[in-house]
Amino acid sequence: MAVGAADRLHPLDRLLAEGGPGLAVSLAGRPPVPDRRERRLVKVAPFLPELLLVAGGLACLLLPVRRQTRWLGWGTLFLLVAALDLKLWGVLHEPFSQDLFGGWFTLDRFSQLFGFLILVGSAGVAAAVLGFRQERGTTLGREFFGLLLLATTALLIVAGARHLFLIYLGLEMVSLLSYCMTGVIKRDSLGTEAALKYFLFGALATGAFLYGLSWIYGLTGTLHLAPAAARMGLLLHESPWIAGMALFFVTVGVGFKLSLVPFHMWAPDAYEGAPTPVAAFLSIGPKAAAFAVAVRLFPAALPSDAAFWSPMLAWLAVLSMTIGNLAAVGQTNVKRLLAYSSIAHAGTMLIGIAAGSSLGLAATFYYLGAYLLMNLGAFTGVILIGNRTGREDLDAFRGLSRSEPAAALAITVCLLSLAGIPPLAGFFAKLWIFGAALQANLTWLAVAAALNAVVAAFYYMRIVQAMYLASDPLPAAVAFPHRRLLTGLLFACVIGLFAIGLFPQDWLTWAIQALPPAAPPSLLPW
Repeated sequence: MAVGAADRLHPLDRLLAEGGPGLAVSLAGRPPVPDRRERRLVKVAPFLPELLLVAGGLACLLLPVRRQTRWLGWGTLFLLVAALDLKLWGVLHEPFSQDLFGGWFTLDRFSQLFGFLILVGSAGVAAAVLGFRQERGTTLGREFFGLLLLATTALLIVAGARHLFLIYLGLEMVSLLSYCMTGVIKRDSLGTEAALKYFLFGALATGAFLYGLSWIYGLTGTLHLAPAAARMGLLLHESPWIAGMALFFVTVGVGFKLSLVPFHMWAPDAYEGAPTPVAAFLSIGPKAAAFAVAVRLFPAALPSDAAFWSPMLAWLAVLSMTIGNLAAVGQTNVKRLLAYSSIAHAGTMLIGIAAGSSLGLAATFYYLGAYLLMNLGAFTGVILIGNRTGREDLDAFRGLSRSEPAAALAITVCLLSLAGIPPLAGFFAKLWIFGAALQANLTWLAVAAALNAVVAAFYYMRIVQAMYLASDPLPAAVAFPHRRLLTGLLFACVIGLFAIGLFPQDWLTWAIQALPPAAPPSLLPW
């Protein structure tokens, strides 16, 4: 059967021919309609960082590698830097808010910025691993790199989740991968013990979190964050005890990730027993995602019900700061000291969320970025000392200023920032947190935080004293590998701290612009 010329036309051309010039003119000003392939690319493009990390993580775990080589570490670092570039491009060029997967996941400036922090921390950990020499067993191999990439992906998912069940799945994936990373060295009995303790406490916290979600679903009939929050807001006024119990169990799960008191018992043993790069990851990555969840659960979802959740968070902050700092004073193992320090810093950051204002939330984000850099620098210093002496205690830092003056200077800057000494970023982070507490009429909380800052400065100065004032420096017991790499990473953290500390207003304004729209407004301090 012969095919006419009209039948061979494209359907759109045939429509224009039949509709005449009027239809052609009306369609001329419309943008071209993307085809199915282009629409798929548009949907996939926002998840290129996550897809890149998943592919790399599965490749590290599944592909046969007969010999552990350094190219796996460099490849992991390259993937994380590439994902970081993609995420940064999204932060700078895509200031929109887009709900995906039926509202389960949102792509907004808030999730992009938290994802940026998570990727910076993971990239720093990957760089530290390249200079890490494990003294208790074999070096970290492909299993660690695969687990690191997959855990980073889970953290990115948690940062943008808007459905409580997706938040649970993301946090549980992070927990399982963190357990494996803690005990990744098979012949290390201390790491295996730490992983087991971490798992037992994590299982209890996961059960409490899931139990709280079941209460929320039973009370509201949904796990979508926005409608569940709206109904929980009504229930907090009608049945405060029942709704408050649901929030309490959810807070237990989030508090475990933040290592808040009294959910902190796992942290000191896990940090001490885990390989030092794993301890660094546990101190920064899960905390960033957990704070993103806390912001979405409390001030963003329940802004008008702060009277119910703000006192609970305030008391958790005070307990975490006080117990964390007092316990850190008597520590001689530096990794264990930094574990209690991370508990105290988590309590300080929680003050911004307890305040509930946009200044408080932006101060928490600013504090988190500064904490990431200064804590990564501190743990890098522990790696450097471990490579040099084979030890991780306070005496191993003796006389470091004479043997390694550049590294000692960089470690000192990171410790001074942790203590809150100006003009470093740690000082301005604490300053904004104190200001947010005063603005929210939480004067007693600001006073408690200031007193705890004095206690924290004491045990940080013990490390500085050992490096600069202690006599008889500890000689290097083993060869000192990767000295330049670790020193370079230390100075990268120092440069970041000065960049954030010298221009705090710009970073704080940027953080305020990224807050969820439900965050209550407040006046900026300038």
